This record gives sequence, C-alpha cells and structure tokens, in this order.
Amino acid sequence: MDDSLTETNVAARRWTFRIPAYILLPFYLMLIGVALRYAVYIRDTGTWDFTKYLRALCVYDCNAYERLALNGYEGRPSGFDKGDANNWAFFPFYSILVWALAKVTGLTVLVAGSIFTCLLTVWAAILSWPLFENRFRAYFLFCFFLFLGPFSYYFTTLYTEALFILLTVAGFSLLKQKDYVAAGLTGAFMSATRSTGLLFMAAIIAAAAQNHIKDGGTLRGFFASLWKRTDLLLAVALVPIGVSIFAIYLWFHSGDALAFQHIQRAWGRAFANPFWNLWLTIELQFKNGNFKTISTDLAFGIAAIFGMVMSVVMAWKGKWDWAIFSLFGVLLPLSTNAYSMLRFVVGLAPVLIMSAFIFSRWRWVFYLLLPVLLILDVFLLPTWMSRSYYLM
Repeated sequence: MDDSLTETNVAARRWTFRIPAYILLPFYLMLIGVALRYAVYIRDTGTWDFTKYLRALCVYDCNAYERLALNGYEGRPSGFDKGDANNWAFFPFYSILVWALAKVTGLTVLVAGSIFTCLLTVWAAILSWPLFENRFRAYFLFCFFLFLGPFSYYFTTLYTEALFILLTVAGFSLLKQKDYVAAGLTGAFMSATRSTGLLFMAAIIAAAAQNHIKDGGTLRGFFASLWKRTDLLLAVALVPIGVSIFAIYLWFHSGDALAFQHIQRAWGRAFANPFWNLWLTIELQFKNGNFKTISTDLAFGIAAIFGMVMSVVMAWKGKWDWAIFSLFGVLLPLSTNAYSMLRFVVGLAPVLIMSAFIFSRWRWVFYLLLPVLLILDVFLLPTWMSRSYYLM
C-alpha cells in the first residue's frame, strides 16, 4: 500500500476547527473600537486610568442605569435636573443583568456593565448574520457602524441599546425560522428592556401573515384562521409579560402601575400628534433664521425622518414585519417629543440593517463610508463626554 496515499486520506478525514468570519469580525472590530477611543481619550486628557475613561463615557442615562443597578428604584420623585423625576422611567431588565454580573464577578457596576455591553453588542452582531442573507459587505458595514461609528458610545457603556438590538435580531431571526413561540418569549424580554418592545407583537403577526402568503395562502384567509393558530396567539400574549411584571412591581412600589410613563412628564413628554411634533422640531431650526448650522432639534428631526424613510423602504422590499416594528418604533417616542430621536433610531436594528443593505450596494459608497464613520467616531468622542445633546 502507498504510505503517502494513506497519510493523505487520514489528513482529509481529520477534523479541523475553523471559526467563521462573521463570528470573528465583531470581536476584532469591538477590540479595535475600544482601543481607538481609549487612545483618543489618553491623547485629550493625558490620563491612562481605564476606569476614569469608562467614567468619562458614562453620561446622561448611563448614570441612571448605574444607580438603578446599585440601588434599585427610588421611592419618590426627587432626582435628575429639576428634582421632579426619578428612575421609574427606566425599564429593569438591563440593570438586573448588570447587577447580577457585578455580584458574580466582584467588579464595579460601571466596569462590569461596560464589558457586558460590549459583549452584548458582539453577540447581537453575530445573531444578526442570518438576516443579511450571506451579504457579507452589508454585514461588515453594520458591524463597523456598531463598533466604530459615530454612535458607538451607546454600545460601549451602560445603555440598553446593545441588549435591545440583541433581542430584536434574535426575535426576527426566530420569526424567519417560523418559531413564533420562541420569538414571543424573546419579545417578553424586549418589553422588559424598553417600552417599544411591545411593538414586537405587531411584528409577529406581520411575519406570520407574510409567511402564510409565501406558502400560497391569502391575507384574508390568514386572518380568518388566526383564531385557530394557538402558537401565534401564545407568541403575541408572551410579549407584554415583561412590561406587565414591571407595571405590577411599580403598582406595589409607587401606587401607579403606569408610573414609567407618567413620570416622563418631568422631561416634558406628553402624547401628541407625532407629525406635529416633527414639524415643530424642524421649525425651531429656521424660526430664528438659523440657516448655517444644524441645531439639536434639526438633528433629532432628521433622525426621525430617516427612520421613517427606512421603514418605507422595508415595506417596499416586502419586509413588513421589519417595517411595522421600525415605523412605530419611531412614531411612539416621537408622539411625546423629538428629544433623543437619534438614540431611538440607532436602537432599531431593522433600520441599521436596511441602511447597511442600501449603502453597501455600491462598492464606492461602501469604501467611502468606512473612513467617514471612523472619523466621526474619533471626533465625536469629546463631544459625547462633554454631555452634548446632539448625541442623545
């Protein structure tokens, strides 16, 4: 027998372990992003203390989530800028996870939460891969935006965006696999993370209707037989469990089950026509003849418009579950006011994914965007740490 042939056959049968590129990419970009922003911080401050760097990144709601993980919910309105608000507005799931991780590891809440958020973002990126349908360039742009884009700070420090995007991509991946009950359970965690998680109920129905039509059925037939679909009914019923448990807790804690909504009046949030709020926001830019700079209000208005436009594109592309979730994910917070619309839009995974599809379609646009996003990430770091309203 030929020994060389035998050795070749053995080598061919030998098991090898290879990590797919879509798994390695988020880890590499996450590490590069953290190192880059830390280097910028050192250059600007001359300080090498990494904990101080994490503290500098922790502005606005980051402090609220940190206090929530440390001390739980406050007893009465007394904090924040005017002393008439408290942390009832902040949903509990993220802070519970950070508190548990800090207890297990012995790290401070700030350090444990920052590491946890970075890993959540990596996990979210990996789980999003099935939604990209093997379009690696779009996937690369999506990951690059998360870790090296102008809003990477949300995915580095104690904010809920990373967890919410993780749960969102997991939910839509499960809907794609027609695993509706598991998607509904994911939605329950979404509604315990942010109020807009409730919108996933509509996404489940939209996804099921799409799948029914693809299988040869009709929309009328879908709704006629919906009452027989116990899996769908259970999935939809699971989604509000997260917010319901939070409401029950607030009822015992404060006497108001909807305290998470009512306390937001302290920030000037009250329900109104979202399109009227959008008009008022844009009008503020030009009311006093400001045609040279982009005000905070206009930045928020542009973000809201961008989110709605991407939702229309999703509907046009036949992704009705993405479109409904994203459109109302913009309109719901906009119905109170336009404040923090940048953050709300950045936290909508379908908007980011559809944007990645569109802007990676042309190779020259893709390669142009990478340095632009990187430069914005570097130059906006001091702006973020100075508590700029632009990035909120």
